[in-house]
Amino acid sequence: MLIHRLKGVYIMSFKNSEWFNLNEIKDGVWFISDKTGANCYLVEGETKSLLIDTVWGLANLSDLVGSITSLPINVVFTHGHPDHVNGAFQFSDLYIKSEDVKLMEMFYIKETRKQIINRFKEILPSDFSIYDWVNAQITNPSPVSDGYIFDLGNRKLKVIECPGHTAGSICLLDIRDETLFSGDSLLAKPVLMNLETSMGLKTYLKSIKHVNTFADDFNIILSGHDDKPVDPIVIGELISGVSDIIQGKIKGKIEKTRFGDALAYKFEHTAINYNEEGL
Repeated sequence: MLIHRLKGVYIMSFKNSEWFNLNEIKDGVWFISDKTGANCYLVEGETKSLLIDTVWGLANLSDLVGSITSLPINVVFTHGHPDHVNGAFQFSDLYIKSEDVKLMEMFYIKETRKQIINRFKEILPSDFSIYDWVNAQITNPSPVSDGYIFDLGNRKLKVIECPGHTAGSICLLDIRDETLFSGDSLLAKPVLMNLETSMGLKTYLKSIKHVNTFADDFNIILSGHDDKPVDPIVIGELISGVSDIIQGKIKGKIEKTRFGDALAYKFEHTAINYNEEGL
């Protein structure tokens, strides 16, 4: 595979080029989104590179990453949902918060993967092997916890625990570049707190307050689903808004979502979906 640079955008010349969108948004920080709208990020240091999430694994992410960097790669997951971990089988040296290990493993059960792949049959790459994807296995991931540091040589990324969207959700702070990788915990799109795997809003509020203690250390947020950097102003909006929801000062409107009915509240720069019983 060859990659050509044109005004900051990288055009891929390989079989699955229609599947990924690739852009180096900062020096050594690569934004990779797949055809489903899921994002992952490659951060390159002097001695190692860190891949943050692996999207669905429906095209060869490993080849793409290998074309960008020849350094050893650690892979860390912001949480255990399938659009973040289902490409993990293409890599080794995996890291995840222990609370989401079972969630991640659930999406490597063959029957679960058969159900998932049916959603994508109409858009799969021509050389995609359903058999290989359904039967994929992963190496045992290593645990990370609050304050864990990924040392890439000339840059370090710190784990910040952020339970809420899932029990094992984390953010990662690139200390040198003042960038926060938020997974699905902080978004301009709606934060989904109405899932079976979601924790209560009180837990989520405590988590985003914890993230906010690092507010002076980052000036942009790179999320799991937004197609451009997110303004950190969303943290203050969510802290204030979730507090008001918990206290009964405001209430979302019922909306039908692919995950069932939810109470949806829209702020100026972000939004949240939640269930009343999940406060």
